[in-house]
Amino acid sequence: MTVPIRRTFRFVDWTLRPDHDTDAPPLTYAFRCLALNADDTECAARSSPSNDPTEPQTWAFTHLREHPGHTSYAELIERPWVMWEGGPT
Repeated sequence: MTVPIRRTFRFVDWTLRPDHDTDAPPLTYAFRCLALNADDTECAARSSPSNDPTEPQTWAFTHLREHPGHTSYAELIERPWVMWEGGPT
């Protein structure tokens, strides 16, 4: 004879929010070159990630001086997020 298994479920609301806690990883910024090389491959050169958004912007100007045709960039922002447990529904 099989015994039925009893289960209890607890439903919880979860919220996803930016992590502003003191121990959260920092926000980081970087730029990536979107220009195409002569062989139609993407340059894809990248700045180093930085907590200061102006450092990658400075890199973009330096990259443009070294490669005058490279005028298109993407900004890469890494923002930490955290799941926050609400209460029972």
